[in-house]
Amino acid sequence: MSDATRTNPLTALVPRLAGAWLLAGALFKLFAGTPADLPPVVRDLPLELGLTYNLAITVELCVAALAFLRPRWAWLLLIGAFVTFDAVLLTMIGDESCKCFGSTITLPPWVMLAIDSTFLLLLIVTKPWKNLRPGGANFVLVVGALALGVVLPWVLDRQASDAPSSAANERGPVDGQWLELDIENWVGKDVWDTPLYARMEDSSNLPLDGLWVIYRSTCEHCAEHLATLQQTEVGARMVTLIRLKERTDTEANRVVHAVPTGDFVQHVALPDTLDYIIQTPGDMELEGGRIVSAREAAGEEH
Repeated sequence: MSDATRTNPLTALVPRLAGAWLLAGALFKLFAGTPADLPPVVRDLPLELGLTYNLAITVELCVAALAFLRPRWAWLLLIGAFVTFDAVLLTMIGDESCKCFGSTITLPPWVMLAIDSTFLLLLIVTKPWKNLRPGGANFVLVVGALALGVVLPWVLDRQASDAPSSAANERGPVDGQWLELDIENWVGKDVWDTPLYARMEDSSNLPLDGLWVIYRSTCEHCAEHLATLQQTEVGARMVTLIRLKERTDTEANRVVHAVPTGDFVQHVALPDTLDYIIQTPGDMELEGGRIVSAREAAGEEH
């Protein structure tokens, strides 16, 4: 299954090492990650978020398969992948983590940039397009591996239904399942026609006018935003505070303490059976149940 080389064994080894690195990232996304781990520039592509996520996994799985089975075919795709990764990582320099392996593993973008650039340099130096002889794995095996790479992201899809009804929960809890709360695209909709309303705990008596704020208890930006609202929201309108529960929430990591208080404030939560994809805090203004304005990352400079 391996290609003979004319010069040194690195010529065949480097594409396979690069493929293994791609495979590690793809498998993380497939089994444990969510679209929240994608770089903002990728997340903001004009495609449905679940489609973007599955396509990213598909590309990485297929390129990794070729790198192992037919490295002579894969070298150009590998170079293209690492050039793309480097370009994206350059836009993230200064961030705390690139989230390439999730939010629990902090890996600064410059570290990932150094790793990817090393693979890119090794691919160029070893010149697999010149030094690898034709051949490799059986063609049927290659086609099968590529087919598996295309099918797996959809077979193992963990995106929750966004159906705004009790039918959305018929599938039951799925470990690692995620749901996008794309509130800025909900403007003009009735709130009960969104995937948010049916999943809230005890939502039947919530006010359908005023400000709804979606927050996480561990979110520093949420803490700042809610502390500001504590000073500015004094009863002129109803305020509904919606907490997104997470399985890792504890009293030790809670940073949200100051919140608006009074008879005009309602509290509700979304269960921790899902991972929610939204840049918190999120603000929505409602009039008679209709969302008239909405903004993710509320309170931050844009």
